[in-house]
Amino acid sequence: MSTGGFGIPSGAILFEMDSVQYEFREDLGEVRRGISHFVARQRIGGRPKKKVLLKAVSPSSGPLVTRILRARAKLEEQVRLAKYLVHPGIHQVHGLKKTEEAWYVITEYPRGNSLSTLINLVSECRHWYTPQFALYIGARLADVLEYAHTVKDEQGRPLKIVHRAIDADHVFMDWNGIVRVSDFGLSLSDLPGRTPSTAQRLLGDGFYSSPEMLLGKRVDARADLFSLGVLLLELSTGKNLLYAPDEVTAEVKASLSLAQLRRVKRAVERAQLSGGNLMAGDAVWRAATYTEADVERYTASLPEGLRMTLRKLLHPELEKRYQAAGELVIDLRCWLGELIFSPADAIAELTRTMDEASARWAREGVERPLSAKLLGETTTA
Repeated sequence: MSTGGFGIPSGAILFEMDSVQYEFREDLGEVRRGISHFVARQRIGGRPKKKVLLKAVSPSSGPLVTRILRARAKLEEQVRLAKYLVHPGIHQVHGLKKTEEAWYVITEYPRGNSLSTLINLVSECRHWYTPQFALYIGARLADVLEYAHTVKDEQGRPLKIVHRAIDADHVFMDWNGIVRVSDFGLSLSDLPGRTPSTAQRLLGDGFYSSPEMLLGKRVDARADLFSLGVLLLELSTGKNLLYAPDEVTAEVKASLSLAQLRRVKRAVERAQLSGGNLMAGDAVWRAATYTEADVERYTASLPEGLRMTLRKLLHPELEKRYQAAGELVIDLRCWLGELIFSPADAIAELTRTMDEASARWAREGVERPLSAKLLGETTTA
């Protein structure tokens, strides 16, 4: 077995840094053009230690040399930015290793389970997570975003960091109820010397992206807050606001002006060229046409606290959404405080969901789907 495109056999030592060897364990595939993710295990004195996640860029040769050089520059930028992102809710970056074979960014291995896994798990039940659980996830994620959005450099200058890929694959919750965000490698910032984007394209999963990102407009911190809203809606109802292909009818499309239609068609072309989700064009159309009435309908079954929050997070007009994560933190803490929902409560709900889904699979005589398998299924809370 070897890693795709790198020709490295399983179990090989990829490199050594600071007297620690890094042994290849698993190839997670190419996450973006020219960038692959590996799972590696640290070895100290020949003894296996903790796992880490490696983001790797292949050698700078061949017809894609320009793209590879840009990818390497982004790796260096991620490591420079990481020193300002020290927060218990952010997976840490440990460093950058340059070898003849590849460049590697060494990051903390995600602890816990992605929201994608949690959503796949609860989808097997005949209900979704409680509003309290969604508010709990939202409050902790909002706290992380407030920190990232407002962090400053040594001179006190705001770095204006925008993650740009807050989706179900980049947010994790562990068995202590801690919520963490991964991979700021796609982020926008005012970091001096950063590599500017040369083209507008989708980042992360388009079905969690803000309308302004999907439509090729300038984005700021409010884009991350919209993505958070999409996640909370899906956790509590199973519905994704931007995944509604049956609702983007010819009549709905015809309601757009000629200028809006031109923008949407250009955005769809960019989405199709971005190399991401093949259905991202559907998300673009939905972002351009959904209404307040759609949000009202999707949230109709939710209690007023969560519903009011989602109305503001997902409002079609940018100026009527939350303008800063700090505003959202205050509201979510207010609603959550009234509910008295603790980390132990969140873990208990996840455990009940896991047990319920497992019982259903057992009754039906089927093996648990890989997409719904949890890491570390013994709680330490």
